[in-house]
Amino acid sequence: MPARVNPDVPGEPRLLRRVGKRIRDLREKRGLTMAQLGASARGVVYFQRQYVWKMETGRVAPSLSALAHFAKRLDVPLSELLRGI
Repeated sequence: MPARVNPDVPGEPRLLRRVGKRIRDLREKRGLTMAQLGASARGVVYFQRQYVWKMETGRVAPSLSALAHFAKRLDVPLSELLRGI
């Protein structure tokens, strides 16, 4: 089960929205759908479209492995997803 946003942690909701926006911008720039981003290049689904949507809108906190998957699908280093945030 994905981690929900904890409103008691200072700055967490804003941080998650910024990371999600960065991922959404990169996804759209590369012409990928949410379903394609959640799947491997071979089409194996790792993350459902709904999860990707929740992550992009800051409603859930992606795990480190989820971020690594998204970075790989977006063809960017993992650090690029967090740079300047």
